[in-house]
Amino acid sequence: MPHFLRIFTQRDATMAEFFGKLPDLVELIGLAASFLTTAAFFPQAVRTIYRRDTRGLSLVTYLLLTLGVATWLTYGLLIGNRPITIANGVTLIPIVAILILKLRLG
Repeated sequence: MPHFLRIFTQRDATMAEFFGKLPDLVELIGLAASFLTTAAFFPQAVRTIYRRDTRGLSLVTYLLLTLGVATWLTYGLLIGNRPITIANGVTLIPIVAILILKLRLG
């Protein structure tokens, strides 16, 4: 095989290795995004639980949000997508806690 073809095939092998690892990178990006969006709900949950004040929170918003997150969780489970499943499973915890307090406290 001529030298220039060997270099070309070596470069292609390196690119194939890189792009072969791309799904791992994509999953890491998904996990990072899910961590950030999930973490965003915990300060509100902690504040609501600590102060026991839900007057500024919309019941309709938290009902719809709970249903939406539960639906995303179901979707993630059905397609076997870890970032979607983990993010929505964890996100459901503070959202349900806030929803329960909103239902109890008004």
